[in-house]
Amino acid sequence: MARISQFDRFRTQMAVLVPLTRALREKLGQEAADALVAEVLDEIARKQAAKQVADGQTMTVAKLQAGMRAFSADDALEYEELSDDDGAYDFDVRRCRYSEHMEALGARDLGPLLVCRSDIPAAEAMHIDLERSQTLMTGAPCCDFRYRLRGDDAS
Repeated sequence: MARISQFDRFRTQMAVLVPLTRALREKLGQEAADALVAEVLDEIARKQAAKQVADGQTMTVAKLQAGMRAFSADDALEYEELSDDDGAYDFDVRRCRYSEHMEALGARDLGPLLVCRSDIPAAEAMHIDLERSQTLMTGAPCCDFRYRLRGDDAS
């Protein structure tokens, strides 16, 4: 059985989430719809990420790098690693097909809600810190990811 890449999964999800989110905004208003969508997607991101650290496993830089390789499959991301030691994993995403796909759908405005925001609750569920000040989705020149392992996980 062939494995479905993260990017292919994403494209399938957006085929449903974009029109659903637009319809919710029309019925509930943007603020209420976005709050509902964010709540549901954040919980999904937390649950998926928590599986990565289940059974007492700790998050490591190597596991974060493996995750990046999965999200980058099919040339979905072009990124530059800046640091990968001492409990830190820093990288800048220079090209993002996820963002490009949202643009092609005419839904780049929904990208921060439907795509980018899930990184934060996922990091929380993995017990790591993430700082990101900009994204390609919002028109910045890159996405700047700065992960920090916490406490004993930092070694």
